[in-house]
Amino acid sequence: MSSKMKCSLLAVVLGLAMGGSALAQYGGSPGGGSTGTTGVYTAPKGGYGSSTGIAVGAAAAAGAGVAVGYLVLRSHRTVVGCVQPSTEGVKLMNEKDQRTYALLASNISLNPGERVALRGKKSKDDSGRPTFDVAKLVKDYGACKQ
Repeated sequence: MSSKMKCSLLAVVLGLAMGGSALAQYGGSPGGGSTGTTGVYTAPKGGYGSSTGIAVGAAAAAGAGVAVGYLVLRSHRTVVGCVQPSTEGVKLMNEKDQRTYALLASNISLNPGERVALRGKKSKDDSGRPTFDVAKLVKDYGACKQ
């Protein structure tokens, strides 16, 4: 199972768990609540309707699922390595996982021979080769050590 699928599954499970706890707080039969003239809340005689609890639970689950999913799936990674020349432009070998990524850096100038830390998103091109879409140059460490 890929990491994106695991993250998506985690988001759904957390959303359902949060929605279930919200649903558990509301039960009873249909009716409406009211406030007295003293400002104190008076619960409805028959309790809340089950449709109210379902609506609150569904809204909580959806909100939590969207928030967690957004935070997990938008993650930008940081890679550190030396920029190397390539027939397709420039590439970078990540020091951490020893993978070589073709760099997609339209708005950042990267010179071969520099050791840099880059923030962006890992993906694969049409032929299945790893690519790194650079969002930001985090740090330029200077020339690579030979």
